[in-house]
Amino acid sequence: MRNSIALFASICLCFSMWFPVPAFAAKNPSLPNYKVTPDVTYGQGEIVREGESVLRDLWMDVYEPLAKTKSLRPAIIFTFGGSFHRGSPRTTFDVGGVQDTSAGDYCQKFAMQGYVCFAIDYRLMPENPVPSGDGYTEDDIDMTKVGLTLPGVNKIRASMGLGPLDIDDPKDLKLMTDGVLSAAEDLRTAVRHIRKSARIYNIDPDSIVLGGFSAGAITSLNVAHGMHEPIAGLFMLSGSILGLDILKMVTPASASPPILMLQSQMDLEPSIVSTPMLMERYQEVGVPYEFAWVPASGHYYTSGATSLAGDGSRLSIEQRIVQFIEEVVGESPSYE
Repeated sequence: MRNSIALFASICLCFSMWFPVPAFAAKNPSLPNYKVTPDVTYGQGEIVREGESVLRDLWMDVYEPLAKTKSLRPAIIFTFGGSFHRGSPRTTFDVGGVQDTSAGDYCQKFAMQGYVCFAIDYRLMPENPVPSGDGYTEDDIDMTKVGLTLPGVNKIRASMGLGPLDIDDPKDLKLMTDGVLSAAEDLRTAVRHIRKSARIYNIDPDSIVLGGFSAGAITSLNVAHGMHEPIAGLFMLSGSILGLDILKMVTPASASPPILMLQSQMDLEPSIVSTPMLMERYQEVGVPYEFAWVPASGHYYTSGATSLAGDGSRLSIEQRIVQFIEEVVGESPSYE
């Protein structure tokens, strides 16, 4: 009998080691406490397919807490990364044995905290996206730092069986510009769709936060501080300036929401170059910002990685993001 009990305890211990409880589960030990609605269409975007212009559906996966509340919930829109060439809300990248956390996994964590989270799809460069140009002008576009991204982009293109791009070739530069701007337009479409559908999702349309990783961070920045779509805040994981001239478009008079920027110790050059420029500009014009860095990491890191800030705080990526969200929209009404 004792041997049987000992064997059962050993099995339980092994399972607890193999399947650790998520970091946020303690807030509500009764799991699962959220639902996922996949493939929700939020708009359409123009692409060129086999020489013809067509519209394709833009979709998102919606993560909603199950707990009933009397008040409206804040919302998060998470945009995935992939050099504007690859990926989806459900993709986890594994590079050299180092993984990141997918947009869907981030949304799962946020939904477990009581927030409604939308993991969106958007048009990618291999689809030959066609931006509308609505809401900005040619003078607003800044692709001067595209050369910094080119080595990484061409490495990804090679892995996809695509030829390299050359920024000195007008066609290639246009493709890259169109890809970055189309992604921003798609996120803007998602924001407007979600705001109009606020009653359906029981969210506060004035408490929407944007966030993303890499290309998704660039896209979030372009929408929030470039297109000035009214949102409550944004967070960037290893983002940079590309597409819209943020340094020009963020002014003392512009409606620019607070921003949280995270960057790894050995991040890619575009992020390392852009982040100090953004912080200097935000100081000049009075935009609230926070910065934290991820030590001993490259461009890819998980949501559980440690981040360090100038105030001496040491938090995981997910904890720091949630702390920031609570600062700009308040704590979620999880269990009223």
